[in-house]
Amino acid sequence: MIDGIVSGKLLLKPKPMYTIRGTEYMIAKMNVYGYPVGNLKADDLDGDIIAFDKNVCAELKRYKQGDVISILGIITPIYEPKAAQPVPITLKITARRLYVGYLDFQAHGKGLIFEQLGCR
Repeated sequence: MIDGIVSGKLLLKPKPMYTIRGTEYMIAKMNVYGYPVGNLKADDLDGDIIAFDKNVCAELKRYKQGDVISILGIITPIYEPKAAQPVPITLKITARRLYVGYLDFQAHGKGLIFEQLGCR
C-alpha cells in the first residue's frame, strides 16, 4: 500500500453503494494518467476507487463520466492476469480526499500538496 495522489479521467459515473447496515459508500473507475520519466515511457493504468468518508462521497457525486479528478488516498497496485495477455496492473484506490485543481497547479509548478495535507 502506498499513500499518494493520482489523477485521471473517470470512466464511469461514481456509483453509490450501501453496506448491510445502510451506510453509504461510493465506487468509481478511472483511467490513471502516467507520466514519462527519463527514458522510461509511461502507460496509463486502470484505477478502481472506493470512498467511505461522507465528505468524499458527497464530492464524488458531483462528478460524471469523463471528468478529470485528482485523489489523495491509499493506493494498492494489483496484478490481474488475463489469459494469454500481458499482466495489467490495476490500482485499487481508497479515497481520503479529492484535490480540486491539482493538475492545473502542477502545470504551473504550484502543486501545494503539503498544504492540502495540512503539513507546514
